[in-house]
Amino acid sequence: MKSIIPMNLRRLFFYCFIFLPAYGIASPKLIVVQDDTVFIPDVSTIPLIDGISDDNCWEFSDWQAIDQVWIPYGAVVGSEDFSGRYKVVWSSVENLLYFVIEIVDDVISDAYVPDQTAAIYNFDMTEVFIDEDKSGNYHVFDGAANNEQSLGTNAENAFAYHIFSAFPESGQTNTDFRVEDLGGTDWGNVTHPIYNDHFPEFVLRRDGNIVCWEFSLIVYDDTYSDENIEGSRVSLEAGKVMGLSIAFNDDDEPEVDPSLTERDNFFGSVAVAEAAYNDHWKNADDFGAVKLTEAPVSVNNKKSDEATLQIIPNPANDSFRLSFTNEYTGTLNIRIVNT
Repeated sequence: MKSIIPMNLRRLFFYCFIFLPAYGIASPKLIVVQDDTVFIPDVSTIPLIDGISDDNCWEFSDWQAIDQVWIPYGAVVGSEDFSGRYKVVWSSVENLLYFVIEIVDDVISDAYVPDQTAAIYNFDMTEVFIDEDKSGNYHVFDGAANNEQSLGTNAENAFAYHIFSAFPESGQTNTDFRVEDLGGTDWGNVTHPIYNDHFPEFVLRRDGNIVCWEFSLIVYDDTYSDENIEGSRVSLEAGKVMGLSIAFNDDDEPEVDPSLTERDNFFGSVAVAEAAYNDHWKNADDFGAVKLTEAPVSVNNKKSDEATLQIIPNPANDSFRLSFTNEYTGTLNIRIVNT
């Protein structure tokens, strides 16, 4: 297959300047958000869960941004305060999803103590929102109705995993963690189920103000209960569509007063309407869409003597023509960096 793409350098570099986060441009409208549908590849070799995203399998997954400001509602938060991104793959052999989440945060807060301090969402922590069949709707209580008052008839219609782990010293890792959700029948009968066993492997690595969560996740459907754990486990298959969003709670208060524990910012991976900025915890309607795909073709299968790329002219002052040739078909991502 041969494709030729004419490009205007001035226009291309202008777009790169606006959209690439490395340039530090903050705008509420011109933001790279999670793909409309994130395609999750089946990988033949699973990642080593060590908090380092250098495994070969991660090369087949695109980074998705965690850059939508859900709290404060619609405000612009500069990259010097926070930036985040994630990748996800799956394994048909292990029947698991695998995540890597990278966060850069100016203030690291890990004062949460289960059952003692304020609610888990008031501290620096990640959240994984997953709706196995992308059915949407409320998912808080086993209540009387699917409305704002009852907040659902099935608390397991979707899962809102609040994942906390104490941040280690720079250069170190932590494998201890706590995963909480919200359940019960109503606000007078609230439970906080612990879902650590949904995550077979977990590690949090820290390097200064850069932190990386890497973990595997079992997917369960809406029949999940303590009596039906294995029966509700989903058999992952290519073509399956699920609801999925990733979020980060940002607590900067300890920089002001270590005794303060209040969430300052809440960042998500999908753009939502203003009225739904903080609705993920209760309603799955606005979860992002993901689709499981077949195993990707390994780039190692490419013929070494094949001329795959030409840029004409090179160097170029105003415009150039990009030509690529190989035997494969499918999606091609091209990244051009203006140094």
